[in-house]
Amino acid sequence: MLFFFGQPIFSQMLSLLNKSKITTRALAHKSNHYCKRFSTFQHLITMVYGLPQNAIHCVNCAEAL
Repeated sequence: MLFFFGQPIFSQMLSLLNKSKITTRALAHKSNHYCKRFSTFQHLITMVYGLPQNAIHCVNCAEAL
């Protein structure tokens, strides 16, 4: 049986994202213009979900943030 202490890694990675900044940038670049249901922020969360599959990508993501 596994026990987690504190937040899971996915929650920690999501806490680094600033939704208001991402939404502002999405509006400025009109990235949600043709999307009806899948916003830029939701797409980013989906991409972040796949990061733990390869630790090298996690290091690159942390450096980029």
